[in-house]
Amino acid sequence: MSATTIDAVGPRSRFHPVAASGLMLSPLTWLLVALGTVGGLVFSVAYTLEGATRQGYDWLAQPISALSLGPGGWVQRANFVLFGLLMVASAVGWRRLLAAGRAAVAFPALRALAGVALLLDGVFSQDPSGGYPPGATTAQTLTGQLHTGFAALAIGSLAASWFVLARRLKAEPGWRGWAPAAALTGVLSLAFMMAFGAAGAHGGVAGLFERLAGGVDSLLGLALVVALLARLRAPASIRTVTR
Repeated sequence: MSATTIDAVGPRSRFHPVAASGLMLSPLTWLLVALGTVGGLVFSVAYTLEGATRQGYDWLAQPISALSLGPGGWVQRANFVLFGLLMVASAVGWRRLLAAGRAAVAFPALRALAGVALLLDGVFSQDPSGGYPPGATTAQTLTGQLHTGFAALAIGSLAASWFVLARRLKAEPGWRGWAPAAALTGVLSLAFMMAFGAAGAHGGVAGLFERLAGGVDSLLGLALVVALLARLRAPASIRTVTR
């Protein structure tokens, strides 16, 4: 299914959505794109509530993934899976939106890869460490190592996706001002995750750094979704045809 536009006074032309013609963004495409942002917000709310109610859990020091362990760990595992699925759906929306040109394939692919990695983080839980769950024996397992690898893949893919999109935004009339924000988001995501790793992932304020890494991604995603919504309607002289 592809989208084209017909101008009342001109010939049929390719729908080029992330430009001035972004006004012709279809509601379905916008909804698919927005699912990634919705997923990020739901994910954040869920782990915040879980972290506030878990006995022995310190959100400043402990990683989000630790909530997958112990009684009630299924909630965070389901949270990872849901976020991953919504991220993959969002990648489909971005592929429709970007249509052709720079980042048209790379950006959606990286977001989809992050979604799959998040989903697998819900399947493979991290190993107990840093005193959580209380009384648990610390040991390295294949499951825990897989979880760590997929977590790194998820945040790395999300950060890389913003660098890729920055190049596309820089070339688009009406969106060039967003390019520095996209590049900065990629830099901050990586910087916060490096700080998370340097803090030992289990101590000090490691948990805070991890949450900031995901937070900057969600923040720019939300801003873009709102900006796209503002451009959702086409001028009266132009109508969108989907086929």
